[in-house]
Amino acid sequence: MAMKRFAGIEIPPDLSGRNFLFLYLNTLLIGILLTIPAIMQPAFLKDILKVSGEFFGSINGGMQSIGQVGMLLFIGVFGVLSDRTGRKPLVVLGFGVLAVFYLLFLFSHSIADLLHIPRGISATLCAAISFSGDREVFRSFSPGLIIAYLIRFAIGVGLVLVFPQFKTMVADYTDEKGRGKGMAFNGLMIGIGALLVFTVFAPLGENRGVEVLFYAAALLGTLGIVLSFLGLRERLPEKKEQSAGMGELLGVVRASLAMKASYLCAFVTRVDVPITGTYLITWAVKVAPRYGLSSEAASFKGAVPMMIMSTFSLVAFPVFGILLDRWGRVPTIILSLLLGGMGFILISGASAPFLSATTLVGVVLIGCSVCGAVVGSSALAADASPRELMGSVLGGLNTMAQIGLILFLALGGVLFDKVGPGSIFLVKGIANLVVGLYIFGVRKKISTRPAGVSTG
Repeated sequence: MAMKRFAGIEIPPDLSGRNFLFLYLNTLLIGILLTIPAIMQPAFLKDILKVSGEFFGSINGGMQSIGQVGMLLFIGVFGVLSDRTGRKPLVVLGFGVLAVFYLLFLFSHSIADLLHIPRGISATLCAAISFSGDREVFRSFSPGLIIAYLIRFAIGVGLVLVFPQFKTMVADYTDEKGRGKGMAFNGLMIGIGALLVFTVFAPLGENRGVEVLFYAAALLGTLGIVLSFLGLRERLPEKKEQSAGMGELLGVVRASLAMKASYLCAFVTRVDVPITGTYLITWAVKVAPRYGLSSEAASFKGAVPMMIMSTFSLVAFPVFGILLDRWGRVPTIILSLLLGGMGFILISGASAPFLSATTLVGVVLIGCSVCGAVVGSSALAADASPRELMGSVLGGLNTMAQIGLILFLALGGVLFDKVGPGSIFLVKGIANLVVGLYIFGVRKKISTRPAGVSTG
């Protein structure tokens, strides 16, 4: 009897095509919810919270980083928890958190007024987040901003409840032979979600105002709850983890060069799409008056390179999925890191954030890089992971990714304000090249055989 397939992936006997379909539909939703802050935050900060232009880059970068801190604090815990309780309960809870807090995000100012947030304390905290000693600059808008920071933290927690579970479920649903395609299809759905943000939601915000984006995000979170109940099915490993903790996970990572390479790759590459979208659009909103544009119009124009990047990612994901399975995880990761490094360095030399020959080539290279690096690191970690620790290992991978996100987003905000908009792209490009060259140097020593698990 012929094995059933979904998009070229063999379907195990205990699953159906419906399970794969709903897994990837939900991945599409979380792709949108992961990316939409890039287009809503700059206009929200400038036009609704009315933050200071002097610290615009560091405030936007700080807000993104606060969300990543929420993700970092819980991502490892949720990875271990998913091995014990299952993936689906965390997904449903996470979508609920996102539906509530994306809606509350819009009303940060009103919540601050209702709670009578003191301006002095909130100004001091906001100035510290932006690495500024001048709290008076923040005084007029700090109560709403501090509430927005807290809500963005909660959104980060909601996101980390959901999106890592879908990568883990791909690993649960597939064997090693089909895992590259499965992870690539996961990345493809995330890419389509990002493309929809820049091609559908950005114009919607331009035409209807940024407020509509918050309502749309809340609605998508609600839809995610419904789809999860309708079509997701657990497929946990038969051998369930009994006492795995951080010490055991660290032992697995120390024992495997493949795991180290995948974790290092995740550290520098998972930030590629957020940092490109965040700082291209922040750059566009900052220079909007120079070009006679409103914040919403500048956000849309700054999103055009991201549309192109997302489109090329969609085309490249199937190609990189084949490369991962046929050429190998490690060579594909190395190629991707080098492409991304060159793309970021090109953008760093652009004179404006809008579409030009320089930004075009840069975002195309980054878009291709994301496919192989992000999907490749997940596939390599899954291959090298003991089966019963899959959720914990991928949770650890995502933890490394969040540390990289926080570091580069926070650093980017400071560089944006103090050095110039292109500086963060230069630093990011150099980081990609350094890691790519390191993995190239140790490539012959990397084995994908699952690492042993210490019992001490």
